Amino acid sequence: MRKKKEKSKRLIVVSRLLFVLYMICVLYFLLVSEGLGRTNGGVYRYNLEPLAEIKRFYNMLGGTRTYKAVLNLFGNIVCFMPFGLFVPYIFKRKISFVKVVLTTFMFSLCIEVIQLYFMIGIFDVDDLILNTLGGALGYVVYAVLNKIRN
Repeated sequence: MRKKKEKSKRLIVVSRLLFVLYMICVLYFLLVSEGLGRTNGGVYRYNLEPLAEIKRFYNMLGGTRTYKAVLNLFGNIVCFMPFGLFVPYIFKRKISFVKVVLTTFMFSLCIEVIQLYFMIGIFDVDDLILNTLGGALGYVVYAVLNKIRN
């Protein structure tokens, strides 16, 4: 019984470390990475029309810009799935699906506001939608794994 408890504590410590590394990577790619257009353009760029960019990138699929479309549509979802997976695991108390989704949304909103304020990237309401969807899917993965484990 004691070995199981020690193993569980070690797993939580490792998970917290992985979460910190994940957060550093997310913040780097979404706020600093020049490869993803995170340079100060000197102008405020934003999209406040829900689904406008999602539709635009969806229409790019299958064409010459498929890579860019896949990166934007699925990259935002996949990027935030670990957030939805880690949050309920690390904080161990019973965190509901709704709380994880709201936390993901708030984290994503903070990133978008920082991008707008510092004129890096684009404040995009569609990113909020895709990122939140990623966090929700991450929670679903957590719930399935937790069910299998128990």
